[in-house]
Amino acid sequence: MKKSILFLIALFAATALFNACKKSEDTVANNADITTSEDLATNEDFSEDIDFAADVAIEERGGGNPCPVVTLAQPWGTWPNTITIDYGTDGCTGPNGDHILKGKIIIVQTAEMFSAGAVRTKTFDNFYVDDAQVQGTKSWTNNGLDANGNWSYTKTATDMKITYADGTFTTWNHTHTSTLIEGGGTPTHWDNVWSTVGNSTGVNRNGVAVTSTIIEPLIKKATCRWISDGVLQFTRDDKTSTLDFGNGTCDRFGTLTTANGNTFTIRLRR
Repeated sequence: MKKSILFLIALFAATALFNACKKSEDTVANNADITTSEDLATNEDFSEDIDFAADVAIEERGGGNPCPVVTLAQPWGTWPNTITIDYGTDGCTGPNGDHILKGKIIIVQTAEMFSAGAVRTKTFDNFYVDDAQVQGTKSWTNNGLDANGNWSYTKTATDMKITYADGTFTTWNHTHTSTLIEGGGTPTHWDNVWSTVGNSTGVNRNGVAVTSTIIEPLIKKATCRWISDGVLQFTRDDKTSTLDFGNGTCDRFGTLTTANGNTFTIRLRR
């Protein structure tokens, strides 16, 4: 009888230890997935935000405001052309009203962007979104009209890097196909809706290599601060998870489903 009791106590202790170890491993894995999903969401978000800020600045040519200052190397309509968007060292609020943009976006453009074959290339000179520095090269190529009569663009990101105030950083490269599914027939960018698919590779804030694929198109409305729809699948350390940006509602929340089946609500960057 005494041996049976001792055996049960030992079995209970071993089970408890196993569950504690498994819980600890799950917590580490979940935290890694949460960090990675936040990084990927921020990378996509910053890409969209910078593109929109550049579109609006070019459209309005500064709009008579002191910030940003938009200068052209040649008169508008002369191609190729270099366009410099200067937010200054103190910066000013971007078009979405949330972020302070500082530094310069430098654009080399070969033709009007609503023309097949036009290329727009963006580089950055001491450019910041709030306290995060953005570096790298972003390029658009107009593919012409698709079967539905919508403008399609190949968008590449090369050697992109976001460095945060605490010194951590993310890097990535991507090749996306973005289709302007609404707003292509008007001169303003404020009614634009983009649908994007594609792949990316990079490194998260912890220095871990990550690959991602958009498995349901990411939808970005000009009138919404965040990506509001679509699903991103990502792999790190041979583990695959998904980040669902929602069903079209304009909010800053996404749903992470980890490789081990756990789900978390992710709060996207402001």
